[in-house]
Amino acid sequence: MSELKELISKAKGKDLDAMGELFNQFKPLLKSRTRKCSKYGPEYEDVFQQASLLFILAVYDYREKGGIPFAGYVKKRINWGLWMYYRKYLKQKIETSCGLNPKELHR
Repeated sequence: MSELKELISKAKGKDLDAMGELFNQFKPLLKSRTRKCSKYGPEYEDVFQQASLLFILAVYDYREKGGIPFAGYVKKRINWGLWMYYRKYLKQKIETSCGLNPKELHR
């Protein structure tokens, strides 16, 4: 079993050391995606926190039997998740700037 597969397996089993090591291996990817998304408005720390959460969820959801490499799966999952995060951020910013209060609209 390769080292990466072993780390993924341990991380899925709630091994915090394995999850931390996996996280550190993919931290450059998280930072890269975070910088790209935070250029358009959201705070860097907020986006990095969202990317970190998406990474952890991707580890738990990853299935080896699909034939998709883990790195590719994580990258797609983070890209998609940050895109959705940015859309939500943008929608909220537009509603606020137009004077709309989303909480009042859903009563």
